[in-house]
Amino acid sequence: MNRYVLYLSTAILLMTGCTSEPKKYSESTAPSIYPDFTEITVPSNIASPNFLIEDEAHSYVTVLESGKSKVCIKGRKVLIPLRKWKNLTAQGDISVTIYEKREKGWARMKPFSIYVSDEIDSYLTYRLIPPSFMSFQRLSINQRDLTSFKEKVVYANSMSAADDSRQCINCHNFRNWKTDEMQFHIRLEQGGTVMYRHGKLSKLNHKTDSTISAGVYPSWHPTHNYIAYSTNHTYQRLHSNHSNRVEVFDEYSDLILYDHDNNAVSIIENDSTELECFPYWTPDGKTLFYVSAHIGNPTLFQKLGGVAASTQSIRYNLYSKPFNPDDRSWGKKQLVIRADSMQKSITLPRVSPDGRWMMFTMGSQGVFHIWHKDSELYLMNLENGQYRSIDEINSSDVESYHSWSSTGKWIVFSTRREDGMYTRLYLSHLNDDGTFTKPFPVPQKDPQHSLKFMFSYNIPEFTIEPVKVSARELAAFIRSNDAQPVNYEQKREE
Repeated sequence: MNRYVLYLSTAILLMTGCTSEPKKYSESTAPSIYPDFTEITVPSNIASPNFLIEDEAHSYVTVLESGKSKVCIKGRKVLIPLRKWKNLTAQGDISVTIYEKREKGWARMKPFSIYVSDEIDSYLTYRLIPPSFMSFQRLSINQRDLTSFKEKVVYANSMSAADDSRQCINCHNFRNWKTDEMQFHIRLEQGGTVMYRHGKLSKLNHKTDSTISAGVYPSWHPTHNYIAYSTNHTYQRLHSNHSNRVEVFDEYSDLILYDHDNNAVSIIENDSTELECFPYWTPDGKTLFYVSAHIGNPTLFQKLGGVAASTQSIRYNLYSKPFNPDDRSWGKKQLVIRADSMQKSITLPRVSPDGRWMMFTMGSQGVFHIWHKDSELYLMNLENGQYRSIDEINSSDVESYHSWSSTGKWIVFSTRREDGMYTRLYLSHLNDDGTFTKPFPVPQKDPQHSLKFMFSYNIPEFTIEPVKVSARELAAFIRSNDAQPVNYEQKREE
């Protein structure tokens, strides 16, 4: 059956004591539901995983049981009241049985389980992107309460930009999963990096005469008042006939360190024969991971139009660089994975909060894998250096941006597995042995949400608390303040 059809039969009837549960029935096969929440592991505090029964039948009854709790719901759309759902999860794993009434009477579909595990961080912040490549005004940064279905706008382009102006917001980032310190960029009009630190707002311009751009992709230092950034000259090309419709690439890129206390930036890496990108700190703040592609002769590279002329041959390797946070001195970079020797390219290294694991994406080329259908998630054991493709999570379409929860027990990642066009957010639990449970989409109040929502989710980041500054306050500050310059300092080598 085509699940894109909007079903009119959506009435819900909660029956005390489940008197609607059929007494006589035949046994049948496993049910078809959307989203696929069968045999998944969920956080104990997650919102209800509402779903739609896709099988054709005259009537439906769904029974959810856990411990002494039992809930019956009639109808094709199974919308589980939050209070009743929390009563179920409080008692442990949940059994779900669907009954379908057909021509020959009731059939009991094969029951499935929903397993209940560790709590997840309560909040998830992401950017919502419309399908048009130039719809600046409709961009927003939103925050979802994962324990309910509440969503709020953190900031939207339309809040401070004029109707005929162009403004782009991106790269929201938090320090240690808290919202006392956060940042995001505003490009084009009213541009700058907006900083919120302990109740105070500022807008900065990290571009100096010694850096190629303002800060781009950030990573907040876990123990000291620093942020590592890449600096990039980024371009975009549309393919006329290719499965990967868009190629986003850098013509130049370096790494810089911003020191809050001194309001100064310094160079981390700026090798003219390399394209350095996507920095990320280890939990102790003593090592910076990043990716870099070797381009050889930079003058020839620029004459050839950069990556636009050779997208298939630009591949990024994984590096680490020792750092002393007390005196801001750096050691020599070290090659961790040489992906180009495997005809692969690595991007987005993210280290787990306990420092045991690193997750990254790997595809055939480039650094912006959200547009690459062969992009897959990988997991490295940082204790022994071994890594593998996370086959239990990966799909036949894009897996790209990913983040760890504050406990390291959960990950969120963006994927295009549903339709190949829009990125959706999926969750998965990390087991003690380094394997992951079956991924599932972030629950929505309406189970057909993804079928009708024409925005992509981008840069999902967990926090343990909501953003404290209001969207109205951010908009007023952005409109009335220019970006302030920063100083430049020489980097300190060991």
